[in-house]
Amino acid sequence: SRGASIRCGAALDVSGCWESLCLCRGRGGKGANAHCVGLFTRAEEVGFVGAIKLAQANLLPRSLTILSLETSTPRGTAEIGKGPIVRVGDKVSSFDGPSTVRLLSAATAEKISVQRCLLDGGTCEATAYQLYGYTCAAASLALGNYHNVTPEGTIAAEYVAIDDFVGMVRLCLALVRRKGKVSDPEKTLRLKLETNARSYRAFY
Repeated sequence: SRGASIRCGAALDVSGCWESLCLCRGRGGKGANAHCVGLFTRAEEVGFVGAIKLAQANLLPRSLTILSLETSTPRGTAEIGKGPIVRVGDKVSSFDGPSTVRLLSAATAEKISVQRCLLDGGTCEATAYQLYGYTCAAASLALGNYHNVTPEGTIAAEYVAIDDFVGMVRLCLALVRRKGKVSDPEKTLRLKLETNARSYRAFY
C-alpha cells in the first residue's frame, strides 16, 4: 500500500539484490532484447572487497557502464518516500555526467518520480569501480535506521519505502530499454562536454 515500507535487519545490503532480481524478471515484453548484467559483490562494508577484486580481474569490458545500486541515509534534500535517488556523487567522487543524464532522461520519459542528490555521507562502490577506469552512475534508495540504529540511538530494523523500491525497479527497466536512444538533454550535455574538452586541450 502507498506509504508502506519494507523492514528487515539488512535492507542496506540486500535491497540492491532484490532490485536486480526484479529487473531480470521484468525484462519481458517491450525491450525484451535489451542487454544488462547483474553483479552481486561481497564485503562492501569492509572496503568494497568484491567490487575491487572484480575490477582487478578485468572480467568486465571497460566499455561497460556500471550502475551502482545503493541504499543511503537521506542527506540534503533527499527524503524517504519521494522516489529513488539519482546519485550524482558520494563523499569521494562525482559520477559520470552523461550516464547520470541518461538516468534522469529515462525517469522523465517514463514519468518516474526521482530525486537528484549528492549523498556525501560515505563512499559507494561506484567510486571503487571508477578508480579502475570504469564509467559509473549510481542510484540509491533512501534508508531509514541506518545500520539498525534509530535517530534516538535505539536498535530497530532498517527500512525503505515500497514506493521508492518500485520506482527504482521501474527506473532500471526504463534505462535498459532505452539503450542506444539519446534524448535532446543528453545531446546537449554531450556537446557541452566535448566543447569543454576541446577548450581544455587548447588551453594546456
